[in-house]
Amino acid sequence: MGHDPLSPSEALRTPVGAVLAAVSVLAFVYSLVIVAQVLLGVVVGVALPAGLYLSYRAFAALDAIADAAQRIATVREREAEEASRFGSAAERDSQSSRSSDRLAERER
Repeated sequence: MGHDPLSPSEALRTPVGAVLAAVSVLAFVYSLVIVAQVLLGVVVGVALPAGLYLSYRAFAALDAIADAAQRIATVREREAEEASRFGSAAERDSQSSRSSDRLAERER
């Protein structure tokens, strides 16, 4: 099964998330108090962690899509193997349904 992506609160509880949150808060406070530039604090303290988290979520979504495509391919391969193994029975069933359809059309 695919990977279940973390929510923002769960991501903050991981060691990497906690370090990233601490660095972001420190950079935001530094940019406001020491450098006195709000834009720098927003870019480093908000946009960078948000961008990293959104990238993580996009990667998780692409991973789920790839997993689903792989499961679909596996099912189709299994169906193709069963059809080739039991091809004569499937052909007989389709031919009998075609002949019954033709009889029904002739009766009309």
